[in-house]
Amino acid sequence: MSEANIREFPHQWEWEKDMPPASIVQVGKTLYLSGQIALAPDGSFVGEGDLSMQAEQIFANIQSVLGRAGAGMPNIVKMVTYYTVEMTPERVQAYWKVRGRYFGTYRPASTGVQVMGLIDPRCLLEIEVTAVLS
Repeated sequence: MSEANIREFPHQWEWEKDMPPASIVQVGKTLYLSGQIALAPDGSFVGEGDLSMQAEQIFANIQSVLGRAGAGMPNIVKMVTYYTVEMTPERVQAYWKVRGRYFGTYRPASTGVQVMGLIDPRCLLEIEVTAVLS
């Protein structure tokens, strides 16, 4: 695929400028978001030890990044993967509760994977998505 078919979007947050991957890339009508973690726009980490707070920040980040391409949560077709370091029933329920606030009755396809660790040891969750523009 030629680079002419790939569109990147400008960084919105200062901390993104130091990250190797793009936060969002568009190919045709498909949007690919890199994994989002609980970093606030100012680069501070949100919700250390609290999966619900981290999920809230991650979904807010996803909404914001999708907005750069004129998209929103209804454009998500697959939550490619959500990675979590501990998949206890309590943490899974906390995650689903936050996710439900962002999606309502809409249920995009998704996969959950328990991992030994994420890019930052404070991370309990990382989510990447694929969305399609209408």
